[in-house]
Order: sequence, then C-alpha cells, then structure tokens
Amino acid sequence: MTTFEPPRPQDKVVILKRIPVFASCTEKQLHLIADQTRLVEYKKGECVYQEGEAADAFYIVSTGRLRVFSETNGLEKTYTFLHNGDSFGEISLLTGENHSATVQALNDTLVLRLEKKDFDHVINRIPSLVLHLSRLLSKRLRTKERAHEFSEATIASIYSAVKGVGCTCFAVALAANLRRETGQAVVIVDLGGSASSRQWLYGPTGPLQETRRTSADASLEERVDAGLSAHPLGFGVFFAGDLLFDADGEHVIAPLLSALINRFTYVLVDLPAEVSPAVIKALTQSDVIYVVTDADKEHVTRTHALIHQVRSAVGEAEQRVKVVLNNLAARASERVGLFSLAPIPTERLSLTEVSQQLGQPVNFALPYVSSVSGQLTMEEFARLLESRGSPYTVTVRYIARELGGLLVGLALGSGAALGLAHIGVLKAIEREHIPVDIIAGSSIGALVAGLWASGRSADDLERMALEFKNPWDIRKLFVFDLGIPIFSLLIGTVGGILVAWLAAFWTGLLFGFMLTVAIGVVLGPLAGGPIQGARLMAKLQEDFAGKTFEETWLPLKIVASNPMAREEVVFDSGSIAEAVRASVSIPGIFKPVHHLGRVCLDGGVVNPIPVSVLKRSGAHHVIAVNVFPTTPELTMHLEGIRRRRAEQDAQLSSKSFPVRFLAWLRQEGIRSVSPLVFDVIMRSMQSMEYQIADVACREADLTLRPTVPGSHWLEFFHPEKFIRRGEEVAMEHLAELRRLTGVKEHADGD
Repeated sequence: MTTFEPPRPQDKVVILKRIPVFASCTEKQLHLIADQTRLVEYKKGECVYQEGEAADAFYIVSTGRLRVFSETNGLEKTYTFLHNGDSFGEISLLTGENHSATVQALNDTLVLRLEKKDFDHVINRIPSLVLHLSRLLSKRLRTKERAHEFSEATIASIYSAVKGVGCTCFAVALAANLRRETGQAVVIVDLGGSASSRQWLYGPTGPLQETRRTSADASLEERVDAGLSAHPLGFGVFFAGDLLFDADGEHVIAPLLSALINRFTYVLVDLPAEVSPAVIKALTQSDVIYVVTDADKEHVTRTHALIHQVRSAVGEAEQRVKVVLNNLAARASERVGLFSLAPIPTERLSLTEVSQQLGQPVNFALPYVSSVSGQLTMEEFARLLESRGSPYTVTVRYIARELGGLLVGLALGSGAALGLAHIGVLKAIEREHIPVDIIAGSSIGALVAGLWASGRSADDLERMALEFKNPWDIRKLFVFDLGIPIFSLLIGTVGGILVAWLAAFWTGLLFGFMLTVAIGVVLGPLAGGPIQGARLMAKLQEDFAGKTFEETWLPLKIVASNPMAREEVVFDSGSIAEAVRASVSIPGIFKPVHHLGRVCLDGGVVNPIPVSVLKRSGAHHVIAVNVFPTTPELTMHLEGIRRRRAEQDAQLSSKSFPVRFLAWLRQEGIRSVSPLVFDVIMRSMQSMEYQIADVACREADLTLRPTVPGSHWLEFFHPEKFIRRGEEVAMEHLAELRRLTGVKEHADGD
C-alpha cells in the first residue's frame, strides 16, 4: 500500500465529483470530504483488508478494480467486483462488526480512504450523505447467496404522470429482457394499473388471485404465495393493487418488497399514475425509478412536475431517476386499442424539445413499432421481444443489461492508420455475436466507432477502407485543403496592386499570388494548423449522411480534447460528423474545431483509449483495443532494420564506385528531408499517447493489442494487414470475450 497526496486538494474534489455516493454534495461539502481523505494506491494482488479484521476506514474506488471474496476450507468464493465509483467498508463501520470478506486489488488501484473518526465527522456534518449511505446499506443487506454466488437484489419502480403512456408495457418488456439477459428471477408488482394495462400482465381474465382475498390473519409469505402468478414471458407477477385502498397499505409496502427480494433478484414495481402514501413509500424503497412519458406536450409538462415531486420525496440523487420517452405509446395513443387508452396528443414534441421541457436529458427513447392489426396485441408484442434485432428490443435490452450490471463497453483508441485494426476486431465481434452495449472512440477510433454505431457493418467499414488503396486517395483530402489566412490575402492584394501600378498588371497579379501563398504557408501553421479540414468534413458528412447521436443503434461517446482547459470533451449528442472532425484534428496539422466556446483537438491528446468514459457511462465490463506497438516490439523492429542495412552496406562494399556513390546520394537525399515535420509531430504524439493508453487500459477488463510494428501512421493505403491483424487478435481472445460478455459457444450452423 502506498499513500500519497495529489499536487492540489482540488484533484481529490474532481475524483469525488465522479462518484455516485457524493453526487448530491455541494462544492463546500466536497472540499470537506477531500480534506479528510487520503489517496492510497494498492498494487495488483495487494489486499485492502482481510476477512475478520476490524473496520477502520471507509473506501471509495477512484481507478482500478478490486475483488470481494471469502475463503472457507481453502475454497474461495467471489461475491462481487468493485469498479470506479464503488464504495466499500461502510457496512462494518455502521454496524460495528468485523469485515465479512476480503477485498483484493485485481490491478494497480487508487482508493480514497476515509478513516473511521473522519467518517463519523463527515456523516455528522452532511445529513444527505447519511441518507445515501442508509439506502446503500439497505441494498447491501439485501444481498443473498444463490447457487453458490452472491447476487444483489434490485428494486425498480416504473412511474408516470398520466395514464396510457405505456408504463405496464415497458415493465413487461423490461422484465422479459431482464429474465433473458441475467437468467435471474424477476417479478412485476402490480400496484394498481388500469384495466387495459392489466391485460399485459394477466390476460383478459385479470388477476388470478388478489391479496385482499386471503385471510386477514395470513402471514406475509402466505399473501405473497396467494398473489403470485406466472407470466408467459418467464417472469412472475404479483397483484398488490388492493394495498392502495388499505389503511395500512403504506406500512405493508416495505415488508412486502423485503419478502419479494428474498425470492426474486429483480423486483419491478408498476405504479399507478397518482401520488399516495403507498406510492411514495414504494418510490423511497426503490434503487432506480423509471419515469415514463410520451411526446405529448401536456404530458411532458406534467412529467416535469412529477420529477420534482419524486426528487423531493426520495432525494436529489439524479442517477436514481431515469426518464423513458415512449414513442411506442405516443403513436399508439392516437388510436384506441389494447396498448393505450390515452387521448390523442394535441401537440407532440421532438426529443430535443422534450429534454428542454423536462430540464434534463432523456435517458432512453423507445422507438415506435408499427402493428399490422392497427393495435399492438400481446402476441405481437411477444414476437417483437423475440426479435432481438428490432430497434425497440435493442433499446429495452440495453436498459435491462444496465439494470443487471451487464453492460459491455468497447473502447476504440487512436493510432491513425494503425486504427484500421479496429475494423478487424469488429468483424470478429459481429461474426461471433459478442454483445456490445456502448461504444466510445478517440481519433481514428472515433471514426470507426461512429460509423459502426450509425448502422454500418464491419464489412461495410472494410469496403470503405479498401477505397483508399491508392495513396493519392487519402492525400487529396489534405493536399488541396491548405488554409490561407485572410491576413496573407490582404498583404498579397496590396503587394500585387503596388507592383501592378509600378510595373504591369500581369506582373502585379503574379507577384500578389506568390506573396499570398508564401505568407500563407508561413502563417497557416501559426493559425492553428495548415490543413483547414473542409474536404475531410465534407467526406465525413457524406459517410455519416447527416446522422446524429440520437439516431445510433447503441450509445456512442466520441472524445476530443480542449488544450486550453486541459480537459477531455465528450460528444454524445448532435452531429456525429462534427464530433468525429473534432476528435481527429491532429494538433499542429489540422485547424482546431470550435464547439460551444471550446477549442477541440484530437481526442488522443488527453484520452487515447476512452475506457474511463465508458466506466463513467455505466459500462460494467470494458473491452479496450490498443493498436500502439509496445516499446519491445518497436525495439525488435528497429533492430531488424539495422541488421538489414548492415547487410546492404556489406553488399554495396563489393560494388563499383559509381554504384556506391549513387547509393550514398540516395541515402543523403532521404536523410536531408527525413523526418518531415508532420512525421515528427505525429510520432511525438503517439509516443505520448502510448504511455497514457497503457495506463488507461489498466481499468479495462480485457485489452486487445492488434499491433503491426513498423507500419507508418499514414499507411491507409495498406488496410488489409491492419484489418487482418485485428481479426486475428480478436479470435485469439475469443474465449475471454465470450466469458466476459456471458456468451455461450454455439454449435456450428446455429
């Protein structure tokens, strides 16, 4: 264990801001916590504490990964894995018991440590932190052992401001996907929906057994047994609508949910569109609250008010409340059918307008689904959920995997032409059906990630790469895109007029042109970069066809850098082409992009492989693709070059003098112009990025290294070797990819 302090106290505040435990803390409170904490490093394999030891501190993971396990009779049992933002040690501190498990670093890990006395001081000073820790403690105490593994029970509420926006439909879709993706037991608690929505849960006959029909003296377990029924899609349904009318309904909610989480890993509470003590109690017991709305302006306005009510009741932690825009409900509400009985919307808003009206981003947008019968029946809906490629199912599947802690992120790094290996990795991922839920990229990785997320297949990307087999095809994007500053045009014009007045018109015109070019060549690099990027932008707009982040089939994050503030800029909305243009702007070569008052350059400058971006976005497992050759690989390559040169020199020594002289002239000519300034800039950047990327990959669960040592960063005209290498490396790690993503090996032909 190594204890050290960052150069400034503000550095710890930056770390604390990224951690959910402290999401509701003010700047002053964060500084208070930062003053009390120490940043501690644990090397790979080192234990933070051992099972049975007395609790002496509270811990928060800053970077790295840790494993929580216990050992009995020489056999280790893993409970969970801790990642960025996770906290641990608080249960023993709050209960006064010794640690019940061992926590060990899986790789070099930075942890914020808060001593017990300082922990007591902080929670006494910050009441909101006590509330958050109590919820966390409640959730941890719900952890149960099942099939020799520990799984954590999760309670999620589905709520809306108005009836008929698709709450029950969304609950059914989420439950079915949770069951399929996690393999765990799932139950929907029906707390009183409309008659039409209950058809999604019970069919036309309604609930088989209501809890109020059981004996008043029946135990809670007996009431649970009486109220449970099985849904055709594989999950349980519990009718509890009568609790809304019971005088003690509010007090029964918490025990009821506790009884259910002893049987089910995921409890989804389908709430009615009203505010009552029982509803508020259910919300306060929930780990996640999905607020569902459609695009109707009046409904969005009422949803905005509801969100404020919910937050005032359950706390300010925004990550607990997630907005779901149900476009399926919005369209279905235009007709009266099984799905919805809502009135026809008077005015529908766009996604951007909904976000603005709510004052916060829409977390998930469920696509519209057409129905042959004019109304979406349960049979059609079941077939829709079985169609894993439909946009609606893909979106709900993502929500289910996020809730289940299964999200797989793919981080594609920078590397110029070396990054064409990303295409090979994607080919293997597509062919082997490796699930990817969220993708992020920097520089060339941003381009590949953006195209793939916008709907291009890996084969499409390969065909696009093969279009640049002629070196001139890639160079013409830059050669005719040199920027001529306005200042040089003014000087050239004035100089040309003077020479034309003193000599002749054509002489002045030629002189003005030459003066403009000469000054432009000098001032171009001084104006941010000699290459304007207009031709590149036109090509990007053509390839992306105007698509935005909101139109991608999976969440996309593109990383650029702001050198003025020394910060990363993460694009996740708006035009994908503009974001990629910013991310590929090589410093000193491309003119920077200005976005919302920030100067944006190549993302590789600050985050060449955006593993941290995916972690912050909720990815539980991250696959990183690092195309930078290692130092030993480059050393071996350079030694091979020196060997070949020595052999060539030995062969030349036996040649005639004219041959040796011509060879010497050739070598001197190459030496006089090599390396070019662009090459110096790019290789210097890649040397820096290699070091940063190596650190970033330590946070990844799996790092693929499809390196091709000795390849030039501008070698886009030889895409085959990079793509082939990417595919080879991905296939070499196929077993690890399947294990990490939970994919079972299928027989050939499946």
